[in-house]
Amino acid sequence: MVNSMKARFASNCPSCGETMKVGKEIVKNSDEKWVHKHCAEDSLDLP
Repeated sequence: MVNSMKARFASNCPSCGETMKVGKEIVKNSDEKWVHKHCAEDSLDLP
């Protein structure tokens, strides 16, 4: 299971480029960078 947390600061998601708003669920991806929770889930589905 992926550990997630709520964003404390607004920033840009390095995966999709969209803004990660304060309070949204974020997780660390395989590169140890914070991304949207759905962006990490998308990359986990790839072979």
